[in-house]
Amino acid sequence: MTEICLNISNARRALFLAIGGGGDIILTTMLALSYERCGGIAFIGGIVWERYVVDPFPGPIRLSEFKNVDREGFGYIIVNSKSYAVRNDSIIIPQIVKIAKIINRPMYVFDIYEGPRKLANILIDFIKSKDLDVIIGVDVGGDSIATGFEESLWSPLADSINVAALAHIDNAYLALASPGADGELSTDYILTRISRIAKLNGLIGGYIIGQKDIEVLKMLTKEAVSEASMAALKAFEGELGKIYIRSGSRKVILSPLLLTIFILKASIVARDSVAKFIYDADSLEEARAILNSLDIYTELDLEEDIYKEISMGKKIDEINLCDIKEKGKRKLMWKHIMRIPRK
Repeated sequence: MTEICLNISNARRALFLAIGGGGDIILTTMLALSYERCGGIAFIGGIVWERYVVDPFPGPIRLSEFKNVDREGFGYIIVNSKSYAVRNDSIIIPQIVKIAKIINRPMYVFDIYEGPRKLANILIDFIKSKDLDVIIGVDVGGDSIATGFEESLWSPLADSINVAALAHIDNAYLALASPGADGELSTDYILTRISRIAKLNGLIGGYIIGQKDIEVLKMLTKEAVSEASMAALKAFEGELGKIYIRSGSRKVILSPLLLTIFILKASIVARDSVAKFIYDADSLEEARAILNSLDIYTELDLEEDIYKEISMGKKIDEINLCDIKEKGKRKLMWKHIMRIPRK
């Protein structure tokens, strides 16, 4: 069988960084292992922001909330198969820890609470300490290239902070994996956005998920959870058509296109996406406030609204995500209307 692997010219050592949170670490790891099959040396990491069904407490998991970890450098930690997090007296096993157990190697968790500029400094320090040639941020689905004003957008905050951070770094790229697999932006719209970035000289190339990658995905998804990453598996097995994920709140179109990965220049993406609004934000909260001021409802807003529902006794399977999102967006707009000076 002919081997297919990810080869990056003039780059022998790379960091593959899951930029969207929980489940993105699965396809990130798949890409890193593909890169190693081509002879490269890969370091694998990401931010840790689990979906509310795994971690109902709002926001990314802080580095200080992790237990049983090895610390190294500033702004990041190394987790292993025995690591876990404690949030609000609950024990959380993040997907990145499950991956560390499956592939039996350390994984790197980075802090985004201090915003894109601080994250960029953390990553630059990491790149120097590991003598890396390139950093690849991996986003499953495509919300990382959104403008921020799309009605179907659910999670602009984590991706925009990471894209903005990558844009501060030389030799930093964005791997947009499985367009539309997260059920946020439609596949057609994502292709339109990629074409726009290509016109700005931001498209580097691409990669097609192959048979060996699918074997890796099957191994990783035995324990780690990601509806978006599972879409690529379904597409490879020939499934075609519409499915619903995220408790029925989002629609994914299964097709062979989900097996594609587009490599983009992070600096170009940042100039033409929601990341441009928070490029120099000094914290996650400041970035959220900036997006809120533009009437952009973020995943942190959603999680806080979900947590309020849970705190009032509602069960997770009783929560209507679409209703919560619409109420939250109306609340943002009403706040701005109330601030308009009256003549």
